[in-house]
Amino acid sequence: MAAKKRATKKRTTARKRARSKTKPEGRSYLRTVFIVLLLLICGLAAAYYFGSFALRTQMERVAIQAINAARTPEWMPRPITSLLNRGYDAIPGSQGLAVEGGELGHEESPLIAGVPQSKSPIRVLHNKSYINLFNEKERQASCIAFKLSNSDRQDAAVPDGFFEDPRIKQLRARDMQLGKWTPKAIAPPAALAGEFGEVGANEAHLVTNLAPMSAKFSEGVWQRLMQETTVNYPNRFGEVWVYVGSVISKDSLKLESGIRIPDSFYAIVFDLTDTGALRAIAFLAPQDAEDTALQNYISSIAQIEKVTGLKFLPEVDYHACEVLSGAASPQLW
Repeated sequence: MAAKKRATKKRTTARKRARSKTKPEGRSYLRTVFIVLLLLICGLAAAYYFGSFALRTQMERVAIQAINAARTPEWMPRPITSLLNRGYDAIPGSQGLAVEGGELGHEESPLIAGVPQSKSPIRVLHNKSYINLFNEKERQASCIAFKLSNSDRQDAAVPDGFFEDPRIKQLRARDMQLGKWTPKAIAPPAALAGEFGEVGANEAHLVTNLAPMSAKFSEGVWQRLMQETTVNYPNRFGEVWVYVGSVISKDSLKLESGIRIPDSFYAIVFDLTDTGALRAIAFLAPQDAEDTALQNYISSIAQIEKVTGLKFLPEVDYHACEVLSGAASPQLW
């Protein structure tokens, strides 16, 4: 019995000695890794600040690609995505293509650089929270423009039903409902309610802000796109101008009411940088979109102009407008 106790005591002592040796070794390993990472970061910082312009540009490009690849997966937790977005926005080259903005942004208007021009007759419906370029022939909005900021959100309840718009006679929400098609708000009520309070919530539920959408589209890619453009972008950039609308062609299917089912929907976000330069990112998403990865729907303003018959930014210098409109952002902001 005494022999067993001595053997047990020896084994316990041996385990304690092994653990005591492992702990310092583990701490030493972590300390080495930390020192190596610190030296690596210092080396990269020195290369960036003291290197040539070409080297800095290349390093920015690599950093943008690396962060963009890490932040785009849908499964990435939102706190981590927000942290990666901060790092992304801190890179000088991340703002992408921008043109001279001049005096843009000094007016409190949801439209930036003038009222978009249209090949089709449109009626400009002024609301307190947005401006609606309404196509009376098709009985749908061609473009809805609103301005959002990162100011404190207002607490306003979003109505359950939709309201008739006395400016547009004989248009009802039920005119946009048949089978899988239901009337859905184009400009998101939550964003307008948060920015403009009860007024924005009610105006978002006017029938002139509706279009027939499938549940799969409205609750899928469109919902994710509105989250990115009307929630994340204002929080990151302070102030943005958002244009949204439907894309209808002569071949678009019609409901029994005669209202056409949009083939696609678009969103364009305009932002003025700290230096006053104007940049934009555009999205074009078809109603039958399966994938919800937003980078797959990045388009150009020129392409949206082609399918809608609209001409955006009429007050921007012609050459600057052509450059900005013709370019598609290589990645999400």
